[in-house]
Amino acid sequence: MEFSVLSPDNYQKFVNSQERCFYTQLVEYGEVRQSDGLEVERVGLVESGQILAAATIVYQPWKRIFRRATIPYGPVLNWDDDVLVGEFFRQLRAFIAAKRSVLAIRVNPFVVRREYEDITPGETVSAAAIMDRVAQELGGTLLHREFYEDSSVQIRFAYTKDIGGMTYKEAAASCGQVVRTAFNRKGTNGVEVRFLGPDRIDVLARVLEHTASRTEMSEISKKTIEYYRELMERMGPDGAFLPVAILNCPTALADLDAERHEVEAKVAALEEAHEKAEAEGRAVGKKQHNALKEHRARLEVIARREAEVREVQADHGDEVELAASFFVHSPHELVYLVSGAYSEFQSFQGIYLIHRAMFEWATEHDVRWYNMFGISGDFSEHASDAGVLHFKRQFRGNVEEYAGTYDIPVHKHLAAWTGMIG
Repeated sequence: MEFSVLSPDNYQKFVNSQERCFYTQLVEYGEVRQSDGLEVERVGLVESGQILAAATIVYQPWKRIFRRATIPYGPVLNWDDDVLVGEFFRQLRAFIAAKRSVLAIRVNPFVVRREYEDITPGETVSAAAIMDRVAQELGGTLLHREFYEDSSVQIRFAYTKDIGGMTYKEAAASCGQVVRTAFNRKGTNGVEVRFLGPDRIDVLARVLEHTASRTEMSEISKKTIEYYRELMERMGPDGAFLPVAILNCPTALADLDAERHEVEAKVAALEEAHEKAEAEGRAVGKKQHNALKEHRARLEVIARREAEVREVQADHGDEVELAASFFVHSPHELVYLVSGAYSEFQSFQGIYLIHRAMFEWATEHDVRWYNMFGISGDFSEHASDAGVLHFKRQFRGNVEEYAGTYDIPVHKHLAAWTGMIG
């Protein structure tokens, strides 16, 4: 087996053919990092012209004159093949050792360490044990830090829903009642989900700034927003998505007015039937009595919603941004990377309707994993992200616990001396 630099085309064909690949191992991600001024290489293990394993390496500066090789959520290979995993990392280290300024490799494989049923942990997975052994053989260390403690460590827990082979209706039906009810509001409340282009990344920036100001969400830097914009430009409309939920007040009021007239007609008919029954000395049926009660209650709801929409329209105009999200698509996987919403508009279900739009897209485009991504791994009610986890669990998926982040020394003493590892 030969370890070599791969052409972008050959690399992309290989990763696209794999069962699972995180977006940070796609060619476009590497191009974005190159535009940031970093060196990027796409390497692979090749036998008889066939690529067996591949990775995007990003070389990050360390204390000006040194560098660290990072492989975010990679490499891409068959993690159950212990011989292949071992050979790849041995040759990777030898390849990088030729670069005198690179002292260590940081890698967080996109491989599950433990399976869960919702948030209940189950059995550990052998693939992670293989990586543990290979890293140890190479003098590597598994870091015992989380992303919220150290920003250089990648997220280790995600909440993911397997929707492979499902239609939209099947995927929606497999979610919890709150999600199903919100999804069914599509077309009834004047809210439209629009997919904006990279030139409108400012919409996402504003929503995230608002969300960070009222929650424990970290502030999103201008550099991160620019990263999202460039991902959109390079990945195209089927690779990175900026869905925004927008309330059209005139449409919402027209829909409510039409529904009110419809319900009022039903109330009038039932009231007439009640009066006729009383005049004839007959008892009103329980079914008719309950229907009249429900329709009158519905009129009260419509009146409240009309008042709410008119207030929003008076304060913010005819069209109002409710929520915005950022998704990235890689082979068979859609990653819900970040999202925000304006708190005063939560009753319009903007975030849920964004997810409905993405469920529709995902079930039409061979997506198996609807990856809602980062959670802390603390499943208690006192966790800093307890509200975020509660929201994601409504979609009835499962936690994925990944193998973790490893530091593998290339020049051990220098890496330790500079503080890169250890």
